[in-house]
Amino acid sequence: MSLDKELRDIGIRTSKAKQLEEEGKIREAVELLMQLSQELRVLSDKANTSSLRGVLMQRSLEYANNATQLKRHYLAGDMEEKTDQEGVAEVQILRGPQLASQLLRMLQSAQYRVLIATHQLHDVDLVDPEAQKPAVNLLAIIKQLHEAGVKIRILTTPPALIEGVERWKQADALQNLASNDVEFRLCSHLHFNGVLIDDAGVWRGTAPLTEKGLSGLDDVAEYSTAQWLKAVYLDLFRDRWEQSDLTCSQCYEKTCLTKFKAEDPRRSYEDSPS
Repeated sequence: MSLDKELRDIGIRTSKAKQLEEEGKIREAVELLMQLSQELRVLSDKANTSSLRGVLMQRSLEYANNATQLKRHYLAGDMEEKTDQEGVAEVQILRGPQLASQLLRMLQSAQYRVLIATHQLHDVDLVDPEAQKPAVNLLAIIKQLHEAGVKIRILTTPPALIEGVERWKQADALQNLASNDVEFRLCSHLHFNGVLIDDAGVWRGTAPLTEKGLSGLDDVAEYSTAQWLKAVYLDLFRDRWEQSDLTCSQCYEKTCLTKFKAEDPRRSYEDSPS
């Protein structure tokens, strides 16, 4: 099929997605939009000019963002219709030592996946006062989980964009992750802090994963097993990891395409070959 025919077919199916949305068939509309986004991305590789390639890639990002926004809107509306009995509305507010202790329990229960998004990630000890056990180092837990086969992905800020001594703490932590082959990506516009463990629960809060942030002195966090909230944060993380959300399409720094230099934490990243 020629490129023109494929684009016409996408146009027809775009109208179908709109019709599905109007009929209230949200999940079907979301699935179709994501499929069209992927097809546009594939077509961009076939484009014979850089301008056309850019247009198709932009369209792909728009379709993916439309699907994500539609899903979030649907999930938020769906949440209001569900009952507490289904566990949807249950959110535990965490303050003080609870911020770190709940995060520690979550990490220790991880079976197959840990997704972490945090503005800063420092070498910090976590403690669960109720367990009456010694503090456990956050980076040590991450290393142990990685060695046990748990899939770990971390989104965080490039050290060069952090002020003061925290810059070097961030660089040292990333050096630790890199030396242990833990997968992470840098993002210049990361302003949310969330941890998603398996499909069991989500921890989200004002606190970054630092000693001060997890002290609970100035921050608050939430823990929830609500399905809608887990889905929202999974989408949010995936969109940023895959550079497919609106923030990524408007970003010019592209630090997500840079490579951290593990051997030199004072020079936080270098351009990667395209």
